[in-house]
Amino acid sequence: MKHALAAIIAVGLTPTPQLAAAQGGGIAQSLEGRPHLGMHHAAITVSDIDATVAFYSKAVTYKVVKRYKVNGSAFPKSILGKRHKTVDVALVEMPTGFIQLMDFEPGKPAAPNARPVIGPGYTHICFQSPSKDPAILRFMAAGLEIISRFGKPDGVDIGGYGVRYAYGRDPDGIMIENESLDAPKRNEASWITHIANTVHDRDMMLGFYAKLLGHKAHRTIEQENRPRLDDVAGIDNLSIKGGWFNIGNMELEVWEYVRPKTPKPTGRKMLDEIGYSAFSLEVANLNAEQARLKKAGIALVGKPVKLGGWNVQYGYDPEGNLFSVQQNVTANVSESVAGRTMRQ
Repeated sequence: MKHALAAIIAVGLTPTPQLAAAQGGGIAQSLEGRPHLGMHHAAITVSDIDATVAFYSKAVTYKVVKRYKVNGSAFPKSILGKRHKTVDVALVEMPTGFIQLMDFEPGKPAAPNARPVIGPGYTHICFQSPSKDPAILRFMAAGLEIISRFGKPDGVDIGGYGVRYAYGRDPDGIMIENESLDAPKRNEASWITHIANTVHDRDMMLGFYAKLLGHKAHRTIEQENRPRLDDVAGIDNLSIKGGWFNIGNMELEVWEYVRPKTPKPTGRKMLDEIGYSAFSLEVANLNAEQARLKKAGIALVGKPVKLGGWNVQYGYDPEGNLFSVQQNVTANVSESVAGRTMRQ
Protein backbone atom coordinates (compact mmCIF):
# COMPACT_ATOMS: atom_id res chain seq x y z
CA MET A 1 0.00 0.00 0.00
CA LYS A 2 2.82 3.74 7.95
CA HIS A 3 0.99 6.57 1.40
CA ALA A 4 0.59 3.01 0.11
CA LEU A 5 3.19 1.46 2.28
CA ALA A 6 4.47 4.90 3.25
CA ALA A 7 6.47 5.05 6.42
CA ILE A 8 5.72 7.64 9.08
CA ILE A 9 8.38 7.98 11.75
CA ALA A 10 7.57 8.61 15.37
CA VAL A 11 8.87 12.12 15.67
CA GLY A 12 8.16 13.41 19.12
CA LEU A 13 10.74 11.80 21.31
CA THR A 14 12.41 13.51 24.21
CA PRO A 15 16.18 13.00 24.06
CA THR A 16 16.62 10.92 27.19
CA PRO A 17 18.00 7.43 27.74
CA GLN A 18 14.66 6.42 29.25
CA LEU A 19 12.75 7.26 26.10
CA ALA A 20 15.41 5.69 23.95
CA ALA A 21 14.97 2.47 25.91
CA ALA A 22 11.22 2.63 25.46
CA GLN A 23 11.51 3.09 21.71
CA GLY A 24 14.20 0.46 21.59
CA GLY A 25 12.17 -2.42 22.92
CA GLY A 26 9.12 -1.34 24.82
CA ILE A 27 8.30 -1.05 28.48
CA ALA A 28 7.75 -4.37 30.20
CA GLN A 29 4.18 -4.51 31.50
CA SER A 30 2.05 -7.40 32.69
CA LEU A 31 -1.05 -8.21 30.64
CA GLU A 32 -2.69 -9.87 33.63
CA GLY A 33 -6.24 -8.62 34.01
CA ARG A 34 -6.27 -6.97 30.59
CA PRO A 35 -8.85 -7.96 27.98
CA HIS A 36 -6.44 -8.72 25.13
CA LEU A 37 -3.69 -11.24 24.43
CA GLY A 38 -1.84 -8.63 22.37
CA MET A 39 -1.99 -6.70 19.12
CA HIS A 40 -2.41 -9.42 16.54
CA HIS A 41 -1.68 -7.41 13.41
CA ALA A 42 -1.59 -4.15 11.56
CA ALA A 43 -3.87 -4.35 8.52
CA ILE A 44 -2.79 -2.85 5.20
CA THR A 45 -4.77 -2.67 1.98
CA VAL A 46 -2.40 -2.87 -0.98
CA SER A 47 -2.60 -2.76 -4.76
CA ASP A 48 -0.82 -6.10 -5.25
CA ILE A 49 0.15 -8.54 -2.50
CA ASP A 50 2.91 -10.24 -4.50
CA ALA A 51 4.50 -6.88 -5.35
CA THR A 52 4.26 -5.73 -1.73
CA VAL A 53 5.86 -8.91 -0.40
CA ALA A 54 8.63 -8.67 -3.01
CA PHE A 55 9.37 -5.05 -2.07
CA TYR A 56 9.51 -5.55 1.68
CA SER A 57 11.42 -8.80 1.43
CA LYS A 58 14.33 -6.84 0.00
CA ALA A 59 14.69 -4.97 3.29
CA VAL A 60 13.26 -7.08 6.14
CA THR A 61 12.29 -10.66 6.90
CA TYR A 62 8.74 -10.71 5.52
CA LYS A 63 7.42 -14.25 5.85
CA VAL A 64 3.97 -15.05 4.43
CA VAL A 65 2.56 -17.78 6.68
CA LYS A 66 -0.96 -17.90 5.23
CA ARG A 67 -2.51 -16.89 1.91
CA TYR A 68 -6.18 -17.27 1.07
CA LYS A 69 -9.13 -15.67 -0.70
CA VAL A 70 -12.45 -14.65 0.79
CA ASN A 71 -15.73 -13.56 -0.78
CA GLY A 72 -16.14 -9.80 -0.61
CA SER A 73 -19.69 -10.25 0.68
CA ALA A 74 -18.22 -11.54 3.96
CA PHE A 75 -17.49 -7.95 5.05
CA PRO A 76 -20.11 -5.50 6.33
CA LYS A 77 -21.16 -3.17 3.50
CA SER A 78 -20.68 -0.13 5.72
CA ILE A 79 -16.90 -0.57 5.96
CA LEU A 80 -16.31 -0.84 2.19
CA GLY A 81 -16.24 1.87 -0.44
CA LYS A 82 -17.86 -0.54 -2.89
CA ARG A 83 -18.67 -4.23 -3.19
CA HIS A 84 -15.98 -6.70 -4.21
CA LYS A 85 -16.21 -10.23 -5.57
CA THR A 86 -12.99 -11.69 -4.22
CA VAL A 87 -10.48 -10.40 -1.67
CA ASP A 88 -6.92 -11.71 -1.60
CA VAL A 89 -5.48 -11.95 1.94
CA ALA A 90 -1.96 -12.71 3.20
CA LEU A 91 -0.73 -12.99 6.77
CA VAL A 92 2.90 -11.92 7.21
CA GLU A 93 4.73 -12.97 10.35
CA MET A 94 7.24 -10.75 12.12
CA PRO A 95 8.98 -11.61 15.42
CA THR A 96 6.64 -9.44 17.51
CA GLY A 97 3.37 -9.97 15.64
CA PHE A 98 1.75 -10.00 12.21
CA ILE A 99 0.91 -7.79 9.25
CA GLN A 100 -2.29 -8.54 7.35
CA LEU A 101 -2.24 -7.63 3.66
CA MET A 102 -5.49 -7.30 1.69
CA ASP A 103 -6.04 -6.74 -2.03
CA PHE A 104 -9.70 -6.03 -2.75
CA GLU A 105 -9.29 -6.07 -6.52
CA PRO A 106 -6.74 -8.78 -7.34
CA GLY A 107 -5.22 -8.38 -10.79
CA LYS A 108 -6.40 -4.78 -11.19
CA PRO A 109 -4.01 -1.82 -10.86
CA ALA A 110 -4.60 0.74 -8.12
CA ALA A 111 -3.20 4.23 -7.75
CA PRO A 112 -0.83 4.99 -4.84
CA ASN A 113 -2.44 6.68 -1.84
CA ALA A 114 0.07 8.82 0.04
CA ARG A 115 -1.66 9.98 3.22
CA PRO A 116 -0.15 13.15 4.66
CA VAL A 117 2.41 12.77 7.43
CA ILE A 118 0.14 14.91 9.63
CA GLY A 119 -2.82 12.59 9.03
CA PRO A 120 -5.58 12.09 9.87
CA GLY A 121 -5.66 8.31 10.20
CA TYR A 122 -3.20 5.47 10.53
CA THR A 123 0.01 6.81 9.05
CA HIS A 124 2.73 4.23 9.61
CA ILE A 125 4.07 1.11 11.20
CA CYS A 126 7.54 1.09 12.69
CA PHE A 127 10.28 -1.35 11.80
CA GLN A 128 13.25 -1.52 14.15
CA SER A 129 16.65 -2.93 13.24
CA PRO A 130 20.17 -2.92 14.73
CA SER A 131 22.39 -0.06 13.61
CA LYS A 132 25.15 -2.50 12.68
CA ASP A 133 22.87 -3.62 9.83
CA PRO A 134 20.15 -0.96 9.46
CA ALA A 135 17.11 -2.00 7.44
CA ILE A 136 16.63 1.58 6.21
CA LEU A 137 19.62 1.20 3.89
CA ARG A 138 18.02 -1.88 2.31
CA PHE A 139 14.68 -0.06 2.06
CA MET A 140 16.40 2.80 0.24
CA ALA A 141 18.14 0.41 -2.13
CA ALA A 142 14.74 -1.17 -2.85
CA GLY A 143 13.31 2.23 -3.81
CA LEU A 144 11.72 3.59 -0.63
CA GLU A 145 10.86 7.26 -1.18
CA ILE A 146 12.48 9.03 1.76
CA ILE A 147 10.53 11.72 3.63
CA SER A 148 13.00 12.50 6.43
CA ARG A 149 15.99 14.80 6.13
CA PHE A 150 18.82 12.55 7.29
CA GLY A 151 21.60 13.82 9.50
CA LYS A 152 23.24 10.39 9.72
CA PRO A 153 23.51 7.66 7.09
CA ASP A 154 20.71 5.67 8.76
CA GLY A 155 18.34 8.49 9.74
CA VAL A 156 17.84 11.46 12.04
CA ASP A 157 19.64 11.51 15.39
CA ILE A 158 17.27 13.48 17.61
CA GLY A 159 19.19 13.43 20.87
CA GLY A 160 22.34 11.31 20.76
CA TYR A 161 20.77 8.42 22.70
CA GLY A 162 21.46 5.65 20.22
CA VAL A 163 18.35 5.74 17.99
CA ARG A 164 18.05 7.18 14.47
CA TYR A 165 14.64 7.73 12.87
CA ALA A 166 13.52 7.72 9.24
CA TYR A 167 10.19 7.95 7.39
CA GLY A 168 9.63 6.84 3.85
CA ARG A 169 6.99 5.61 1.41
CA ASP A 170 6.69 2.33 -0.44
CA PRO A 171 5.48 2.02 -4.05
CA ASP A 172 1.84 2.23 -2.90
CA GLY A 173 2.58 5.53 -1.15
CA ILE A 174 2.29 3.85 2.24
CA MET A 175 4.53 5.31 4.89
CA ILE A 176 6.80 3.33 7.15
CA GLU A 177 9.17 4.30 9.91
CA ASN A 178 12.53 2.71 10.57
CA GLU A 179 14.31 3.08 13.88
CA SER A 180 17.98 2.15 13.83
CA LEU A 181 19.12 1.05 17.30
CA ASP A 182 22.64 0.99 18.74
CA ALA A 183 21.47 -1.22 21.63
CA PRO A 184 18.56 -3.34 20.35
CA LYS A 185 16.53 -5.44 22.78
CA ARG A 186 16.07 -8.20 20.20
CA ASN A 187 18.57 -10.19 18.13
CA GLU A 188 16.62 -10.57 14.86
CA ALA A 189 17.43 -8.53 11.75
CA SER A 190 14.16 -6.56 12.03
CA TRP A 191 10.79 -6.47 13.79
CA ILE A 192 7.77 -4.19 14.14
CA THR A 193 7.00 -2.25 17.30
CA HIS A 194 3.92 -0.11 16.70
CA ILE A 195 1.22 1.27 14.46
CA ALA A 196 0.64 5.02 14.61
CA ASN A 197 -2.72 6.78 14.48
CA THR A 198 -2.42 10.49 13.77
CA VAL A 199 -5.52 12.17 15.15
CA HIS A 200 -7.25 15.55 15.31
CA ASP A 201 -7.82 15.42 19.08
CA ARG A 202 -5.20 13.47 21.02
CA ASP A 203 -6.72 13.82 24.47
CA MET A 204 -10.13 12.62 23.34
CA MET A 205 -8.57 9.67 21.52
CA LEU A 206 -6.39 8.73 24.50
CA GLY A 207 -9.60 8.51 26.51
CA PHE A 208 -11.21 6.31 23.88
CA TYR A 209 -8.24 3.97 23.64
CA ALA A 210 -8.10 3.67 27.43
CA LYS A 211 -11.65 2.24 27.25
CA LEU A 212 -10.87 0.02 24.27
CA LEU A 213 -7.63 -1.37 25.69
CA GLY A 214 -8.63 -1.45 29.35
CA HIS A 215 -5.72 0.69 30.56
CA LYS A 216 -4.31 4.20 30.24
CA ALA A 217 -1.42 5.37 28.07
CA HIS A 218 1.90 4.68 29.75
CA ARG A 219 3.55 7.79 28.28
CA THR A 220 2.53 11.15 26.81
CA ILE A 221 4.61 14.02 25.41
CA GLU A 222 4.29 17.53 23.99
CA GLN A 223 7.12 18.87 21.83
CA GLU A 224 7.93 21.92 19.71
CA ASN A 225 10.91 23.98 18.56
CA ARG A 226 12.92 20.82 17.86
CA PRO A 227 14.70 21.17 14.47
CA ARG A 228 15.74 17.50 14.41
CA LEU A 229 12.16 16.50 15.10
CA ASP A 230 11.22 18.61 12.08
CA ASP A 231 13.78 16.67 10.07
CA VAL A 232 12.12 13.34 10.85
CA ALA A 233 8.75 14.44 9.45
CA GLY A 234 10.27 16.67 6.76
CA ILE A 235 8.17 19.59 8.06
CA ASP A 236 9.57 22.78 9.62
CA ASN A 237 8.42 24.39 12.89
CA LEU A 238 6.47 21.39 14.19
CA SER A 239 4.44 21.33 17.36
CA ILE A 240 3.14 17.88 18.30
CA LYS A 241 1.49 15.88 21.08
CA GLY A 242 1.82 12.13 21.47
CA GLY A 243 0.89 9.14 23.59
CA TRP A 244 1.68 5.41 23.75
CA PHE A 245 -0.23 2.33 24.84
CA ASN A 246 1.69 -0.87 25.58
CA ILE A 247 -0.29 -3.89 24.33
CA GLY A 248 2.35 -6.45 25.30
CA ASN A 249 3.90 -7.43 21.99
CA MET A 250 3.48 -4.05 20.26
CA GLU A 251 2.43 -0.50 20.99
CA LEU A 252 -0.29 1.79 19.73
CA GLU A 253 1.19 5.22 19.07
CA VAL A 254 -1.10 8.28 18.97
CA TRP A 255 -0.02 11.61 17.46
CA GLU A 256 -1.69 14.96 17.10
CA TYR A 257 0.06 17.60 15.02
CA VAL A 258 -0.69 20.95 16.61
CA ARG A 259 1.33 22.92 14.05
CA PRO A 260 0.58 22.30 11.22
CA LYS A 261 -2.76 21.06 12.53
CA THR A 262 -3.92 17.51 11.86
CA PRO A 263 -7.17 18.01 9.91
CA LYS A 264 -10.50 16.96 11.37
CA PRO A 265 -11.64 13.73 9.67
CA THR A 266 -14.47 14.23 7.18
CA GLY A 267 -15.90 10.73 7.38
CA ARG A 268 -15.21 7.12 8.23
CA LYS A 269 -12.26 5.32 6.66
CA MET A 270 -13.04 2.33 4.46
CA LEU A 271 -11.34 -1.05 4.72
CA ASP A 272 -10.72 -1.18 0.95
CA GLU A 273 -8.85 2.14 0.79
CA ILE A 274 -5.17 1.73 -0.08
CA GLY A 275 -3.06 2.20 3.05
CA TYR A 276 -3.22 1.23 6.70
CA SER A 277 -6.79 0.19 7.34
CA ALA A 278 -6.96 -1.10 10.93
CA PHE A 279 -5.20 -2.83 13.77
CA SER A 280 -6.55 -5.99 15.39
CA LEU A 281 -6.51 -7.11 19.02
CA GLU A 282 -6.47 -10.83 19.83
CA VAL A 283 -8.89 -12.04 22.50
CA ALA A 284 -9.60 -15.43 24.06
CA ASN A 285 -13.39 -14.90 24.15
CA LEU A 286 -14.93 -12.74 21.44
CA ASN A 287 -18.44 -12.85 22.91
CA ALA A 288 -17.18 -11.52 26.23
CA GLU A 289 -15.17 -8.80 24.48
CA GLN A 290 -18.16 -7.72 22.39
CA ALA A 291 -20.21 -7.38 25.58
CA ARG A 292 -17.43 -5.39 27.31
CA LEU A 293 -17.07 -2.99 24.36
CA LYS A 294 -20.81 -2.46 24.02
CA LYS A 295 -21.04 -1.70 27.73
CA ALA A 296 -18.25 0.86 27.28
CA GLY A 297 -20.21 2.53 24.49
CA ILE A 298 -17.76 1.55 21.73
CA ALA A 299 -19.30 1.26 18.25
CA LEU A 300 -19.12 -2.18 16.63
CA VAL A 301 -19.98 -2.75 12.97
CA GLY A 302 -22.04 -5.69 11.76
CA LYS A 303 -21.52 -9.31 12.69
CA PRO A 304 -18.12 -11.02 13.06
CA VAL A 305 -16.36 -11.93 9.80
CA LYS A 306 -14.72 -15.33 9.34
CA LEU A 307 -11.18 -14.75 8.07
CA GLY A 308 -8.60 -17.52 7.83
CA GLY A 309 -9.81 -19.44 10.88
CA TRP A 310 -10.50 -16.35 13.00
CA ASN A 311 -13.74 -14.63 13.96
CA VAL A 312 -13.15 -10.91 13.47
CA GLN A 313 -15.38 -8.15 14.84
CA TYR A 314 -14.86 -4.69 13.32
CA GLY A 315 -15.53 -1.38 15.04
CA TYR A 316 -14.88 2.34 14.61
CA ASP A 317 -13.12 4.85 16.83
CA PRO A 318 -14.56 8.38 17.32
CA GLU A 319 -12.46 9.78 14.44
CA GLY A 320 -13.67 7.15 11.96
CA ASN A 321 -10.74 4.72 12.01
CA LEU A 322 -11.40 0.99 11.91
CA PHE A 323 -10.13 -1.44 14.52
CA SER A 324 -10.98 -5.08 15.11
CA VAL A 325 -10.94 -7.73 17.82
CA GLN A 326 -10.51 -11.36 16.87
CA GLN A 327 -10.65 -14.86 18.33
CA ASN A 328 -8.90 -17.96 17.03
CA VAL A 329 -11.43 -20.60 15.98
CA THR A 330 -9.60 -23.04 13.70
CA ALA A 331 -6.29 -21.29 12.87
CA ASN A 332 -2.98 -22.84 13.85
CA VAL A 333 -1.83 -21.85 17.33
CA SER A 334 1.37 -20.48 15.75
CA GLU A 335 -0.75 -17.63 14.38
CA SER A 336 -1.48 -16.36 17.89
CA VAL A 337 0.47 -13.51 19.51
CA ALA A 338 -0.14 -14.87 23.03
CA GLY A 339 3.17 -14.82 24.91
CA ARG A 340 4.99 -12.57 22.40
CA THR A 341 6.70 -9.48 23.75
CA MET A 342 8.55 -6.47 22.39
CA ARG A 343 11.70 -7.56 24.15
CA GLN A 344 13.28 -10.99 23.95
